[in-house]
Amino acid sequence: MTVRDEQGGLHFLAFPRQGVAKEDMVLSLRRSGVIVTELVTETLLPAKAVLHERERASLSDAIQEASAMTAQVQGLSKHSKLGFHDNSPFYLAIEGFSFGSTGNRLAQLSGYQYLFRYMMHAECGMEPANFYVYAPMTVKATAGKGNFKKEQMIEAFLADSDPGLIVTQFWQALKNVPAEFQNKKGAWHKPIDDLIDSYWVLRTLEKNLLSSGV
Repeated sequence: MTVRDEQGGLHFLAFPRQGVAKEDMVLSLRRSGVIVTELVTETLLPAKAVLHERERASLSDAIQEASAMTAQVQGLSKHSKLGFHDNSPFYLAIEGFSFGSTGNRLAQLSGYQYLFRYMMHAECGMEPANFYVYAPMTVKATAGKGNFKKEQMIEAFLADSDPGLIVTQFWQALKNVPAEFQNKKGAWHKPIDDLIDSYWVLRTLEKNLLSSGV
């Protein structure tokens, strides 16, 4: 998640799953100023779990994830004047799913996302009129081209000159000590690409708001 406050400052938030994200990567994120909330898988399913057991676990997990994300935004708002803390409008943008996505996994992810949308509305007062969803190609086009790969999205991020971005610890760390966030072959560890995608979602939102005169 990337948040822009009313002073133009940027805040990066990550929600890695404990046991999935590497410990040294979590430490590197925190050292670079990223607000990290590790999510814990509360329900360990047996190998032969039946449908209702899997669905119960997903519901519990989705509530935990959406609650953690909403709580962090609320906490950040108290110190950074994000907008809703003083009843002024704020905006939320999310990257939509790829065209043609299907299957049970898509249905599950949609459920997680809708729960988060609801909690942002119920807990933070987000107005539905201030909520936006952008197709992945639209977000990629903001970074450069609609067919950009992950590596190109990261390269565009590191080449960006946004005044609020280049002063962040996160951008400076990726720029100056990239090896700390890469494997031995130079591939970026998770969740670097997801954090950077969220930045380009924010920039897409800002570009569209500007063009509409908001």
